[in-house]
Amino acid sequence: MQVLKETTTYRALVRERILERAMQDFANHGIRSVRMDDIAKSLGVSKRTVYEIFGDKEAMLFEGLKIYEERKRTYLQHYAEENGHHSIDIILEAYRMKVEEVRAINPQFYSDLMKYPKLVDYMKQKQEQSRGSYLKFMQRGVDEGFLRGDINYEMIPLMFEAIGQYVLSNQLLQKYSVEELFSNYFLIALRGLCTSKGLEIIDEVMSDR
Repeated sequence: MQVLKETTTYRALVRERILERAMQDFANHGIRSVRMDDIAKSLGVSKRTVYEIFGDKEAMLFEGLKIYEERKRTYLQHYAEENGHHSIDIILEAYRMKVEEVRAINPQFYSDLMKYPKLVDYMKQKQEQSRGSYLKFMQRGVDEGFLRGDINYEMIPLMFEAIGQYVLSNQLLQKYSVEELFSNYFLIALRGLCTSKGLEIIDEVMSDR
């Protein structure tokens, strides 16, 4: 039993190392340019080990994205539960995290991601599952007086998704800095959702950054 336990623990550690390296390489170089062989060699493990644990690149990427999304969700949940953080604070923190994420990742990563059907389906499912929580959160912003009450908030994710697709399909990340894109597309759109009270908070926070 002890040998079995040690073997299971070792395999879990190897799995974690492979996943961490793979996601870093995907982020730095894009997904399609990184081979499973490259990941195995960089870690000093056999190609067979990598394939036995993950099967293929899409399965590896799928697991990595799930872990990343869960970490991000957990962090934002803790941030939201901290005393004194209202809806605009939470939105701007999510905005900050997204800017840092995009700044650190090769734009090719996002283009490659759309070529994996399982991952595209996963992201769509996550959006559907989170719709109720999202609408509840936006209503909180309305109740707090930061967000306008005359907006159809079911349409907003569709708008931001369209903006994101336009940015990727036109390779705007290669033409403009992340800060320029987010301030001119996403931040301006966000300001349109805010009341004067919400705009005051946004201007105050952004002026300090």
